[in-house]
Amino acid sequence: MKLNHLGIAVKDIKSAIHHFEDSLGWWKKSEIIYDPIQDVRVIFMGDDNDILYELLEPASKDSPIFKLLHKRISLYHFCYEVDDIETTIKELSKKNFILISGPVEAVAFRGKRIAFMFNIENLTIELVEKNLKPQLK
Repeated sequence: MKLNHLGIAVKDIKSAIHHFEDSLGWWKKSEIIYDPIQDVRVIFMGDDNDILYELLEPASKDSPIFKLLHKRISLYHFCYEVDDIETTIKELSKKNFILISGPVEAVAFRGKRIAFMFNIENLTIELVEKNLKPQLK
């Protein structure tokens, strides 16, 4: 599995963009994308280390991101690219990972499938079908 991006939950995406540009020198690598399936608005940002960050803002109080922010959790997930999402889910399930959601199509990845899992250490990971890039500029 290859690391694709780090997901960060934010209360206000426009304010967060400005903050990360100003404080850490990140820059926008996409436009703000609305994903009705995940009930979030997202934007991808980058840095000088070629690390990709996905900022996620809840689109409503029903969004899972809204609940995370209420618990003061901001580092949401690590996203990994996988060759076969179904096989990877089965393999990780045997290693005490639990499927939270998916696989479902993701607007930010042009309809390719994603899934979320977590383990006994409360680490949340996102799986995305390989050879995909988010909708970057």
